[in-house]
Amino acid sequence: MKLIERYIFKRMFAAFLLSLCGLSGTVWLSQALRELDLITSKGQNFVTFFRVSSLIFPGLLLIVCPVALLIGAIYTFNQLNADSELVVINASGASQTRLLKPALSMGLITAIIVGSMSLYLVPLSLQAFRGLLTGINADLITSFVREGQFMELGNRLVFHVKDRKPDGTLEGIFIQDGRQPDQTSVYIANRGAVLKNPLGTFLIMQNGTIQQKSETNNSMSIIEFESYAFDLSTFGSRNTLPDYTAAERSTAYLLSPSPNDPEYQKRPGTFLSELHDRISAPLYAIFFSILPVAALGQAQTTRQGRSLVVLGTIAIATGVRIGGLILASLAANDARLIPALYALPIGFIILSLIAVYSSFRFSASDSIASFVTEFFQRIANRFRIGPRPSTGGHS
Repeated sequence: MKLIERYIFKRMFAAFLLSLCGLSGTVWLSQALRELDLITSKGQNFVTFFRVSSLIFPGLLLIVCPVALLIGAIYTFNQLNADSELVVINASGASQTRLLKPALSMGLITAIIVGSMSLYLVPLSLQAFRGLLTGINADLITSFVREGQFMELGNRLVFHVKDRKPDGTLEGIFIQDGRQPDQTSVYIANRGAVLKNPLGTFLIMQNGTIQQKSETNNSMSIIEFESYAFDLSTFGSRNTLPDYTAAERSTAYLLSPSPNDPEYQKRPGTFLSELHDRISAPLYAIFFSILPVAALGQAQTTRQGRSLVVLGTIAIATGVRIGGLILASLAANDARLIPALYALPIGFIILSLIAVYSSFRFSASDSIASFVTEFFQRIANRFRIGPRPSTGGHS
């Protein structure tokens, strides 16, 4: 890049990083707060909470990166215009390529980030997220037991825990087991912990007693123990990890899904649509980098407010991206729409490039109707569509 191109790139890159940090932090915090249930109701520690919330982050970057690029590009060109630097660039006779190169470089960088997230990191994180939550929900203690409450886990089985420590240790354990018709057993222990091994799930209780009452002759016996293993396997979930959805499958798997996959048998179109949606996702980053150049690349005086231009740019970018999401959803049921997943972003990239090289712009005083009319008129003139205007000669 030349000096002016490097200068624009640096300003755009700084604005992109600032927007990315702000948006990522805000969106991550809003999503992470939804997982506080792991601590408040399921007894998990903060380490598990941050593990779960961190697995959400790649998916957030996939959405936030193109938006941060759009915001960074709009901010950069607005500041260049406000500082009269854009006036100097345009007055010097520099071509639109001087503005397009740094923006397109940022678009390519963002496209690489989005592509790596879409094709590899996001499916991997979704698989890990599913596995972690499945393990938590399958744990009897974390799913059903509440501190200070008497919980009925099964037929005539009552469980009570006084306190649960962050490391998983249980204190003040009380279990009343009346599943046997001729005997009722009460287990009381100072502390314990859940142990999982290939044999099953056990509650290892320490320093307690077992009170057994016979229902036939009302006799009672008390047994003291230092360590006792209470079998919880019959109450824990025996289900294996649920079948992965198309979004949770790796890209390599989507290229050649197993015909025996239950999810693939139910919704084969979803797997194909998901694959092409991942591949086409980086194209939107390139479009988001070129669009601000087309809309804001020309200098304007301070009297010509750019609010309408900025809002129009954001509206077009948002509309195109939402259109891509809608197409991906529709393509899951109709494979004929798969080419449209690529045609939509590529088409708008081409239109934006035509606008850039045609030095197309509209001021805040222009109406939306004239904006659209002039846009397509320039495209028509570019390709010489329709009758050519007469030149030379007098009537």
